[in-house]
Amino acid sequence: MGKSNLTKAKEISFETKQRVLDRQGNRSISGLYLADWNTDFHHVIYRSAEGIGAEWNIVALTKEEHRWVHDHQPIQVNGKQRYSWDEFNILMKNHLKLNYDGWSEEKCKFKKGKSFDEYGVERKRVWK
Repeated sequence: MGKSNLTKAKEISFETKQRVLDRQGNRSISGLYLADWNTDFHHVIYRSAEGIGAEWNIVALTKEEHRWVHDHQPIQVNGKQRYSWDEFNILMKNHLKLNYDGWSEEKCKFKKGKSFDEYGVERKRVWK
């Protein structure tokens, strides 16, 4: 039996991961450099809350940051606490709001019968 549409929508594609890394300049939300060995991709609206694998719901974090976020622990940078869990959660959401027109938590959740193109979220113009 194949995967359900919900399960497929929660997955993070290789292309989405590349767009997220590009958006973040290969840095974590906290500013730490990301390499293949220390990078995880995080659903800001959790998969358990029907969060989708679209780039406007995904941030790149270090593996430690990802663990701390899921454990609701303070986030450390260079061995020192830099953010409370609440502050880091706000930081992630603000990053997405700044980068996507039409971003909202509701648009990060699965909508039966809709493709990602129909969610009404667009990446803002990128200046290079």
